[in-house]
Amino acid sequence: MGRKDASTIKLPVDQYRKQIGKQIIKKTKPILRATKLKAEAKKTAIGIR
Repeated sequence: MGRKDASTIKLPVDQYRKQIGKQIIKKTKPILRATKLKAEAKKTAIGIR
């Protein structure tokens, strides 16, 4: 059996993946917000009938 505290040590690969994931989220957050606002504006806009 392995040590109990061995599972608490994170692999460098996992740390790298987490860091990349954070960067992607930071990049795409404003784009997603803008897309949501556009969709909401379309939904609530008073169009020509």
